[in-house]
Amino acid sequence: MNITFQAMNPSYRSPVPTQAKRTPQVTKAKGDYDTVKISRTQAPAEDDETFARMLARKTAAQLGSASQERVQELGSRVANGTYVPDAQRIAGRMLGLG
Repeated sequence: MNITFQAMNPSYRSPVPTQAKRTPQVTKAKGDYDTVKISRTQAPAEDDETFARMLARKTAAQLGSASQERVQELGSRVANGTYVPDAQRIAGRMLGLG
């Protein structure tokens, strides 16, 4: 397949004159600025903190008590660097899924 492009009427477009480059005018504002003030009320932080406390209490209540041997075993595994927590299990327990 051979495709050839050929202008049918070369004068169908009039030339567009190039515009001279304009330099932007730099002017200093006279001090009439808009101001934006962004502030955060204390309510969302308190709500977040209350939720975190409630979640911590619920999680602690579900855990119950651990034996002294188990605590020592986990402490030694953490100290040795051999303890690998299961993030999925921890998140599930925190959400009350099991």
